[in-house]
Amino acid sequence: MVVSLRQPRFPACSGRRDFLLACGAVALLPELSTGQDSPVKPDETITLTPVIRPNITTRIRYAMRLEGKLATPSASGTSEFQLNAQGNFDFEQRQFPSGEDGSFTLRAARRYNVAQTATTVGKDPERKTALPSQSNLVYLYGKDSQLLQYSPEIRLTRPQVDLLQFACDPLAVAGLFPSRQLTNSGETWNAGTWVLAMLTGVDAFITQTVICKLEKLTPTEALITFDCQGQGAVSGAATDITLKGTLTYQRTDGMVRSLSAVMKEKRSASSVSAGLDVTASIEWSQELAQPVTKLPEAIPAQFPEQRLLLLTLVTPWRLLLLHNRDWHVFHETADLVILRMLHNGSLIAQCNLAPAAQLSPGKFTAEDEFLADVERKLTARQGQITRSTVESDVGGWRIHHVQATTLVATSQQQQPATADTQTPKPQTVVWDYYLCSARSGEQYSLLFSHAEEDAMLFNGVPDQFLKTMTIRSARPRTALPR
Repeated sequence: MVVSLRQPRFPACSGRRDFLLACGAVALLPELSTGQDSPVKPDETITLTPVIRPNITTRIRYAMRLEGKLATPSASGTSEFQLNAQGNFDFEQRQFPSGEDGSFTLRAARRYNVAQTATTVGKDPERKTALPSQSNLVYLYGKDSQLLQYSPEIRLTRPQVDLLQFACDPLAVAGLFPSRQLTNSGETWNAGTWVLAMLTGVDAFITQTVICKLEKLTPTEALITFDCQGQGAVSGAATDITLKGTLTYQRTDGMVRSLSAVMKEKRSASSVSAGLDVTASIEWSQELAQPVTKLPEAIPAQFPEQRLLLLTLVTPWRLLLLHNRDWHVFHETADLVILRMLHNGSLIAQCNLAPAAQLSPGKFTAEDEFLADVERKLTARQGQITRSTVESDVGGWRIHHVQATTLVATSQQQQPATADTQTPKPQTVVWDYYLCSARSGEQYSLLFSHAEEDAMLFNGVPDQFLKTMTIRSARPRTALPR
């Protein structure tokens, strides 16, 4: 789960494959009635591996409670606010083995009965986020240290995707098990380098340790403790995380029955989120679903194509559009929505969306009038227009595009040059102004900005927005059907 931090009051500011191959087998020992540690004979080994059985459905109840501080930039430095949040999830799950091509992919289908969070920042009212019933069927794919959520029926929104990214996800917990056989109770092992990132939702770790221990063993159960620490980055922000907890593994059915953990995180502010200093308590349990909820008997083995992963942006107006998952909502009011695009944690581009002059059906703002408006805005930036084009019909929209550039001094530019350094050149910023006019007379403005040096990464991005714009008859409450 990602806690929503967008508050209008704030200023804008390969052991993995080896492990999975082992997941198809488990040592099923005779069930004995004893609570003592099970003695291990000299020639006996212990196999602890979760079993993937697509023919069964399990029910998982998950609860999280978080408290701490949230920090945002301000004119006087940094402002801190008390942060409290709680999340509750109740879902049925069916897990599937890796794809037939042999690639490492965790796969599962889930149907959420409950998926909601409640967050309070400072003295602001409690803010709730919930997954609508129309979006409760979700496919999950674990790949490259991250879990990806995808709905086969409804296009998810960014808040919905963030909601479903909660720490210690039951799929990720499988990575805490040993990829080798053990010889005695009390033995320790290190988990793979991908595990901590998938458990915490961090994009990448610079340094990390994940130490697991078989704390207790009986013929029916195994108690495993884990102690994780790491320094890395998430959404462009540096983060320092510790995660400690225990899990109970039922040896007779190859299933993790429960988990209890405490995660502490210190995160700096980034281009899309505030800073954090928080502690989260996590508890979940898993059992066979009774009665069994109908879930797909199979899901695609291949990782979803990018076009299927596009998210719906629901604006405060009647405008809807699609965007890829590199975009994050940074700011939203009744008059303005700001999105920021990240690539490998770096800020690449920004998009400002706002309603423009509303005219009668069939009417639109004249070209010279829009050009004059752009020129006025460029005056303060000391920019210049490089081109102006009009397309009369792009999916039913008339689009006037004006591109301009400005020179912006970097932070190093402000520092005096020395004999050992060269004065850096100013950075060229490209501004793309779009006035989009619908046949109804409704108009919307989109302003993209990016550094010229990021042109390759930005290429084609505006077309993604412009070709998927839709006007709804009423403001929708849910995401668009596929």
